[in-house]
Parts: sequence; C-alpha cells; structure tokens
Amino acid sequence: MKKSLALFAALVLLAIPMWAAGKGTAQKSAREERMEKTETTRLGGLTPEEALSYMKKTPNLVIVEVNTDYWKLKTGFIGAMHIPHDQMAARYNEIPRGVPVILHCGAGVVSVPAYETLLKKRPDIPELSYIAGHPPVAEYNAWYRESHRQ
Repeated sequence: MKKSLALFAALVLLAIPMWAAGKGTAQKSAREERMEKTETTRLGGLTPEEALSYMKKTPNLVIVEVNTDYWKLKTGFIGAMHIPHDQMAARYNEIPRGVPVILHCGAGVVSVPAYETLLKKRPDIPELSYIAGHPPVAEYNAWYRESHRQ
C-alpha cells in the first residue's frame, strides 16, 4: 500500500508541471482566437476594371503576384509581394495577417489555385479576391504615384 501511494504521489508530482506547461501553450491570445473566428469574404474573380476600382478604395490592401519566376511581370504593381502559385501552399504565412488580399498573374489563370489555397489556409484574410484577366498595372501605378505625391 505504501509503495502504491508513493508511486501515485510521484506520478502526480510529475504530471502537475507537465499539465501546467501544456496549459500555458494550449491557451490562445484573444487576438489569435479572433483571427481564427474571422471568416473570409470571398470576392472571387474581379474584372480588371473592378479590380482597379477595388484596389484604389481598399486601405491596407496586399497585392500578391502569383506568377512563377519565369512568367513574373517585368513591371508589376507598386508594392506587390511575389509568391508563385506553385509555392503558395508552403509560403502563405508570408502574407500579413488580417488585411485584404488581391492576387494576380498575367491573365487570371494561375491566380485561381492560389486563391483556393488561401481560402483553405488563411481564414483570417477579411477579403480575398483575384484579378480575372490582364492586371491593370500601368493604370494602378499611375494612380498610386499621383495619390502618394508629397
């Protein structure tokens, strides 16, 4: 009986620190919980004209080019990130959290699988869309330069 009690006490003493350590790591911050609960507004494919309008009026918008390195645009959107569509599943966390995102490629074709990946992997993105067609790079860049003059 004494051996059983001693063994039980030893197990309890070992289990308490392990439980406490696990409890600390299992708890999530309020921000993490909010981000998990956020649901993405699926804007889907926007025509180039719709995309340009959306890009001009959306604060904190992150633009992501999803072309592979070979097809990457020589002149892209000012400030755009580049994550090739075939690397999106591994690199999606490079996109800032909690901001709207628009994806683009050269014609709207390879943006679709990148869009679908982000729908699954990043529910914290409040609005997600892609440009379904030729991206209006020149028009956006001209607007950006004009609106950000000092």
